[in-house]
Amino acid sequence: MRFKKKRIVFAFILLIILTLSGCSNMRWGTSAGVSMDFGPNGPRVRPHMDVDLYSGGRF
Repeated sequence: MRFKKKRIVFAFILLIILTLSGCSNMRWGTSAGVSMDFGPNGPRVRPHMDVDLYSGGRF
């Protein structure tokens, strides 16, 4: 039973590696800043930070 579970986990990891090999050109894109919203209670400032994956080729 133990070996069967290990084989299933190994096959799953191998499948994930083969599936994600097409994403080998992925790059990280980050941005940070401040958003300002004007509402009925006055202006509100909210900081934000974004992390995205970009696969559009070279920068």
